[in-house]
Amino acid sequence: MTFRSRLIAGVATALATMIFIGVLTFRTITRSREDIGWVTHTHLVLEGLDALSANLTDAETGQRGFIITGEEPYLEPYNEALGHVQEDVKSLREMTSDNPVQQRNLDRLEPIVAIKLAELQFRLKIRKRDGLNAAAEAVREGSGKLHMDEIRAVVAEMKQEEHRLLEDRTKEARASSSKAGTVIVTGNILALFFLLLAGAVIFQEMGQRRRAEDEVRNLNADLERRVADRTAELAERAKDLARSNGELQQFAYVASHDLQEPLRMVASFTQLLAKRYSDKLDDDAREFINYAVDGAKRMQTLISDLLSYSRVGTQGKAFELVHCDAVLDRVLKSLQLAIEDTGAVIAREPLPAVSGDSIQLTQLFQNLLTNAIKFHGKKPPLVQISTEKNGSMWKISVRDNGIGISPDHADRIFVIFQRLHTKSEYPGTGIGLAICKKIAERHGGRIWVEPSAGGGSTFCFTIPVAQNQRIEEREQDDVRIAV
Repeated sequence: MTFRSRLIAGVATALATMIFIGVLTFRTITRSREDIGWVTHTHLVLEGLDALSANLTDAETGQRGFIITGEEPYLEPYNEALGHVQEDVKSLREMTSDNPVQQRNLDRLEPIVAIKLAELQFRLKIRKRDGLNAAAEAVREGSGKLHMDEIRAVVAEMKQEEHRLLEDRTKEARASSSKAGTVIVTGNILALFFLLLAGAVIFQEMGQRRRAEDEVRNLNADLERRVADRTAELAERAKDLARSNGELQQFAYVASHDLQEPLRMVASFTQLLAKRYSDKLDDDAREFINYAVDGAKRMQTLISDLLSYSRVGTQGKAFELVHCDAVLDRVLKSLQLAIEDTGAVIAREPLPAVSGDSIQLTQLFQNLLTNAIKFHGKKPPLVQISTEKNGSMWKISVRDNGIGISPDHADRIFVIFQRLHTKSEYPGTGIGLAICKKIAERHGGRIWVEPSAGGGSTFCFTIPVAQNQRIEEREQDDVRIAV
């Protein structure tokens, strides 16, 4: 697992555990509070029973004091206790509503309390009406003590029940408190464990990253040393290559000049020999002289083409804005004679202005049009020149109705000296398309051939859109967006 995966898994596990511990702790504390509440409730019930007994005793005491003395102040405790007795019974009924046993005990207690209170009130009436002796006689003959004993017995049973509940609830409260403490301690231990585990994972990852950073720094330092060494080596090679290219250029110039001059001499003197001594030469000799002259001329053409090929990348002009329509006009003017001889038809679309070398672009168009006219079939040549814009590139196509090119040779024809036909079928040195390829690549584009529907070939080349034209188009787009 990755550090991110382990960290997420650890945090998720710790969070889930803490949530679980939190929920369990909350439930445990809630249960503990409920148990403590029941213990408190039991104490309140016991206090209510004690209050009931005390109020009955106070009422009975006040009643006896009045009977003995006949003085009204003794009735104040009686009246006060009498009101509290009713409230005590009602409160006990509400507090023990969930306990059927206590409810049954209260069902027994309430009638006895009512009888006891009625009996106390009856004796007070006798005292007020008939005097002390009659009231004393009523006390001796009455069942007041019996009723009071019954009340005490029922109250004792209810207290016994509450004491039993108090013992059970106290145990449950203690167990809940203990459980809550255990859960809290366990949760803290688990939380501490996960924190330590997360710290260990982070510490381990930091160590690994520190080691990885050290390795990367060492690798970068080594790579920088190698790059520096390689850069120095390449710079030295570049110097050697530049020196070698200069020597090759000088050699090409000297070779072309020194080779062409003897060839011109050979051709000239051979032609002079044939002219001056033609009457003394037989047909074979004249044929041999023609072969020599033709070979010398072809050698001159080959040397000239080789020189042009070598100079494409080394002696080209600096790029400038070139109007391709003007370039094409010059090419068509120079090919006027070939167009008239073959009856060729040239159809053209408006061509763009590009950044390039006007001389090399003229050579590119001239080579493509020359081939389109030269490699024609039985019908007169029909050449269509079209253009389209693809993003930041112009695509210019030269389509003909000639003999066509097999797809198997689509790449071969752009290699120097590669010919698909003999010199007797179609003249040429096999360098023209190789020059086109170098010119297109020097201008930041490429060149390729596609088969045309219905026969013939389509030569396509690309060239970047001129920088100022791209800026102008972006400004026009901005204006259109603003509008």
